[in-house]
Amino acid sequence: MTTPTRVLQVGAHGYGRVHLDNIAALGESGLVRLVGLCDPVPPAPETLAAFDGVPVSPELDALLAEQRPDVTIVATPIHTHLPLAVTALRAGSHVLLEKPPTPTLADFETLLAVSEETDRRCQIGFQSLGSAALAEAVDLVGSGTIGGLLGIGAAGTWIRDTAYYQRAPWAGRMVLDGRPVTDGALTNAFAHAVASALRLGGAERAGDVRRVELERFHAHPIEGDDTACVRLTRSDGLPIVVAVTVCAERTRDPYLILHGESGRITVWYTRDQLLVETGSAFPGARPVTDDAQSRARVLSRTNLLANLVDHLADPSVPLLSPSAGSHTFMRAMEEIRLDGPARAIDPRYYREEGTGQRWRPIIDGVDTVVARSAAELRLFSELGAPWAAGSPRDTTLPTRQGVSSPS
Repeated sequence: MTTPTRVLQVGAHGYGRVHLDNIAALGESGLVRLVGLCDPVPPAPETLAAFDGVPVSPELDALLAEQRPDVTIVATPIHTHLPLAVTALRAGSHVLLEKPPTPTLADFETLLAVSEETDRRCQIGFQSLGSAALAEAVDLVGSGTIGGLLGIGAAGTWIRDTAYYQRAPWAGRMVLDGRPVTDGALTNAFAHAVASALRLGGAERAGDVRRVELERFHAHPIEGDDTACVRLTRSDGLPIVVAVTVCAERTRDPYLILHGESGRITVWYTRDQLLVETGSAFPGARPVTDDAQSRARVLSRTNLLANLVDHLADPSVPLLSPSAGSHTFMRAMEEIRLDGPARAIDPRYYREEGTGQRWRPIIDGVDTVVARSAAELRLFSELGAPWAAGSPRDTTLPTRQGVSSPS
């Protein structure tokens, strides 16, 4: 029996509950043990039911000094990520940091620098990067199953109401109390779609992308975007397009499409499902049908905390979501931050449903536009969506040489 990895968690509420459930599950096998919980708001007794006698405190420095954890999980609001992660790293703890890593690219560069300086690992909580479906899709492209890779599209259509944006003061905000937050559909709700598309496209690290085109809108009364698309052009010209909305007619599982010369691969990253279509079955640049998921294979997923623990025990085990691999994601997030508040959609282009906490806007035709964007690798405005008229934010970036298709 090996000694369980000592884990301290910062943030007991919201998504922090998911991490606590995960610690409890991994604890049953003796892999980890919760040695401290930090939160300014005391957790409910039922939250601590599986962790008898664990110390709870609002003071992170004191907990770190007393408990000396091997790993610290940071599951707190976006704008608090950097100071908490840096505090843990400097205290000698490795870190599992919730996504998005930080609200600004400068903060992210600081995170990378401190991680290197302290020689502590920092894994970013993009759970989808642990999916075997993504890994198999990369292998299939590398083996030529769908011919040369032409581009990658991602589509997400979810429903979110007023309660979603009132769950926390930072929700839907670009800035809170003078501090950048950069919360939006691309940076938070569908951040896994962006990160997964970049993983499939082999375009995760600094210099992998040469151009960022961005269109952002909101129908909810928020600063950030609830409907957006981004096209990231790899240094060799490969397009990666992510189109999302939380103002959909209907909620569907988000998916990624790898477009090839002789076929395509569709991955539903929340369910670890994969569908390969080639030859006569290859549908070309058409949206994924609603019944396609029923034909997909289900694969496995590796837990990111377990992966971090395994890596610490044996460095030859690679991290599935290392902090350096989030650089292009953060480059896109920085462009979103610099873009400022999203453009308001004229009310004539959406209808309203529900009242009070259940109120939500439904943008005309947005489900179809999102699906077409992923299928055709085009922006909303290029598809003629009337609520998306106007020019995208278009930024050319410095690149490095040698970026190629995933293999």
